[in-house]
Amino acid sequence: MSTADRREREFAAREKHILKIAREMIRESGFLNLQMAELARRAEYATGTLYHHFRCKEDLLYLLTTEGMQVRQTMLRRVMSWDASSRDRMAATGYADWLFVEAHPDHFRLEQLVRAADIWMRATPEVRESTMNYGEACARQVFGIVADAVRVGDLDLLDRTAQQIAFGFWTMSVGTHTMTHAEGLIERLDVRHPYVMLARNYQALLNALNWKPLQDPGDESALHAFFERVHEELFRDYPVSRWSGRKDESESDDET
Repeated sequence: MSTADRREREFAAREKHILKIAREMIRESGFLNLQMAELARRAEYATGTLYHHFRCKEDLLYLLTTEGMQVRQTMLRRVMSWDASSRDRMAATGYADWLFVEAHPDHFRLEQLVRAADIWMRATPEVRESTMNYGEACARQVFGIVADAVRVGDLDLLDRTAQQIAFGFWTMSVGTHTMTHAEGLIERLDVRHPYVMLARNYQALLNALNWKPLQDPGDESALHAFFERVHEELFRDYPVSRWSGRKDESESDDET
């Protein structure tokens, strides 16, 4: 191994270690309380060393977010390669999304943070662009499902684009995530299973697009059978989502 190769590996290992410590600190105290000097102390490096890796703590946040987006890509690849109709695969992107949120809460919280205007503006454009490229790669996987639907005759785009269709699903998901994770809001609205409601809205939108085969969004048994099928065939290595609305045997009838 050349000296340059060794230095490159050492740099990557050091950066991975620093990011790990930063994630722990953000989990403990939040991003706003993250101090680079304290991060350097806990990582056992000089503060100046950190700035060789990250120009600012907002850049660090975007790099942490990239790790989560890579997990998203992996989950979406399973959906893309699933032996199912294009409509079922499109609906399964929603299940994959909320399973990601539940299974990887740290990644999800970081994604929420990088959408804040102040953090967006303070991050180095090159770092921000690199992270957004990962997000766009996830989006392209969803666009591929739309293209498959058009190719096999399940969907007629008419005057719409794949991007416009995917945007509708994405905004429904983001809105549901925002409201569900605003402490006390869902309880105040008396919504017991917000992600089941989101799944119904997915199905209603798919019907409105005339995406075949049409389904009844109000068919509760079919909806839960779909959740179970997606989980069994694609995500058996993940715990069953508590948001699926399926009750465990240990739950009483009054529990949500």
